[in-house]
Amino acid sequence: MKVSEVDQVVVNALDLERLRYASLSKEDKVTETPKHETNNAALPTEYDDRKKQAPVKTASSKTIRVNIERLDILMNLFEELVIDRGRLDQISSDLDNQELHETVERMSRITSDLQTIVLNMRMVPVETVFNRFPKMVRQLARDLKKKVNLEINGAETELDRTVIDEIGDPLVHLIRNAMDHGIETPEERLAKGKNEEGKILLKAYHSGNHVFIEIEDDGAGINKDRVLNKALSNGILTKETASTLTDKQIYELIFASGFSTAETISDVSGRGVGLDVVKNTIESLGGSVTIDSKENEGSIFLIQLPLTLSIISVMLVAIQNEKYAIPLSSIIETAIIKNQIS
Repeated sequence: MKVSEVDQVVVNALDLERLRYASLSKEDKVTETPKHETNNAALPTEYDDRKKQAPVKTASSKTIRVNIERLDILMNLFEELVIDRGRLDQISSDLDNQELHETVERMSRITSDLQTIVLNMRMVPVETVFNRFPKMVRQLARDLKKKVNLEINGAETELDRTVIDEIGDPLVHLIRNAMDHGIETPEERLAKGKNEEGKILLKAYHSGNHVFIEIEDDGAGINKDRVLNKALSNGILTKETASTLTDKQIYELIFASGFSTAETISDVSGRGVGLDVVKNTIESLGGSVTIDSKENEGSIFLIQLPLTLSIISVMLVAIQNEKYAIPLSSIIETAIIKNQIS
């Protein structure tokens, strides 16, 4: 019960006679019954029925390890195939040949299925990253003399291997930041009427072509005035600009390079590095990070990441003689506008 990931432990006594009887073959069961239940005539039938209902164990599916570089080469070849498919589609339209149209449509369906298979081969559950955090949180809670409960949801959510390799360090920074700046000491939490044990929720889920990762804490939240004063003293913004900022824009100031509201420098934080690196890393992956916070209630850091960096679905748009590709994830709505003659 000292392991934080274990919610409940149930201990049951084993009946050795029943276990021994259950392991016997059908022929042996006819001649031998458990000594303490010799008068129970229904017992052999009961055990036989239980044996029949037991699920049949099937052989596990075969797997093979593939070097990530080979998958990258396969993806590059597929990208070339997609480009050639686009060229064929254009030629088919120009020639207006029905047979060619049908061939191109079939090729489009096959390449679409192939794309799904290739992308799934590169997907890895975020569990490979999340697994390192329970131990880190326990150790850090001891160092900071705080009580923190880490809850993880959606660890089975899958991300591209390239993204998985890069997302670990930013998440470490955000969790350490939540524990140091967000979660209060047990005494402070009790004084505020909170449970002495702080809570951090790490959650991952799919939505459209993106994966979202949330880091939520029920700590002190972000003090807007303190952030603004620090930003003004560091010369990050002027007083005129500060008066026009919304709450979310004020929160995002903590991502500025060299920014820190910590009054003392420690092994955990206070050096003004970390959150700017987090933002730069996530944006380099084609993602974004936003903050929502309420003072004395907690903060939520929301990371949005693309499912894959390899292929992006787009809509082709022609304007006069120019063609543009707009990512589907950036399109909210498409509509047909009819010209009205006044």
